[in-house]
Amino acid sequence: MQLLERSLSEEHREIRDRADEFARDVVEPRAEEIEAADEFPRDVIEAAGDMDILGILLPEEYGGLDSDFISYALAVERVARASGAVAETIQGHTFAALPIARHGTESQKEAWLPEMAAGDAVGAMLLTEPGAGSSPTELETVAEEADDGYRLSGEKSFGTNAGVADVHLVVARKQPQPEDSHGVSVFLAPGVDEADGFSFDRAEFMGMRGHVTGDSTLDGVHVDSDALLGSVGEGFRIAMGTIDMARTGLGAIGTGIAQAAYEDAVDYASERRQGGNAIGEYQAVQVLVAKMDTRLDAARHLVYESAATIADEGGNTRKSSQSKYYASDVAEFVTRNAMQIYGGKGYRTDYPLERYFRDAKILSLIGGTTEIQQTTVATESLSL
Repeated sequence: MQLLERSLSEEHREIRDRADEFARDVVEPRAEEIEAADEFPRDVIEAAGDMDILGILLPEEYGGLDSDFISYALAVERVARASGAVAETIQGHTFAALPIARHGTESQKEAWLPEMAAGDAVGAMLLTEPGAGSSPTELETVAEEADDGYRLSGEKSFGTNAGVADVHLVVARKQPQPEDSHGVSVFLAPGVDEADGFSFDRAEFMGMRGHVTGDSTLDGVHVDSDALLGSVGEGFRIAMGTIDMARTGLGAIGTGIAQAAYEDAVDYASERRQGGNAIGEYQAVQVLVAKMDTRLDAARHLVYESAATIADEGGNTRKSSQSKYYASDVAEFVTRNAMQIYGGKGYRTDYPLERYFRDAKILSLIGGTTEIQQTTVATESLSL
């Protein structure tokens, strides 16, 4: 942690402090309410826009801060300490805005980026499909060319903020497919309530309550001719162009959740007394604390090494996969053992430990499972 602190610029510290303020003053007071209601926290996202949390990576001319990925990782980790669901909502929104910033026309940027930076519009990326995953060769969603634009038809699974987003980035095959293009394309589709033929069935999860995702069905959804993002056939490159960032961002979320659980456990071990001593004086508890502390430091090092590589070089697949899978594993390890230190109280819903535990679990599954990340690390290391 001290090495990271010494390497931070004044800008990094300012953004981290702003995220601390947002997490403390806005997210923490609402975290349990968001958990209980399991409803999309639009007011919190609007507040994140007001405090410049949503535009960290977006250009200044569209209301962003034009900062680097270290700043983003610092911010999303701080938010995750207060609420994993809010952090993941911001993550999904950010990685819908970035493709527009990188590949959009001037009119597309002007239409969406200022509102997305301000929190007035929410974004979602729809890539994964029920029978294809995110494989570009198997995607079945199509965009049929029409006189007045395109008609989108197909089914999509998952996609953070799907259904509640104001703009959905839909990855689909353009029909008819140009002879020189074997890939897919990205189209900007409106919100569910604004488009005929667009329906959404929200999925329920054991954790990350308040984070919205589920199954989207597009049945001839009309979009104008200027809804194409980038060029025909660039879709998968656009969708996957931020993959190192997204994986590292998930690692930062895992680190944030783990940090919150660790701090609670240490405080409890220092205060809870058994047999006349604080339970932190017993070796069994000390061993757990030492393991949690060490693994958390290691996870944070991997996450911020990857974040620095993104900031300096644009990314490194091996480092991003390392940080994602290891921080996810550490989040599970720390939250589980924090519950163990609390004993039976850790399992109660009026303590936050069980929420941290449930929120941590999904991180090993989304954005590429732990097993996929490990395979990626091995492939990159072996130069296969």
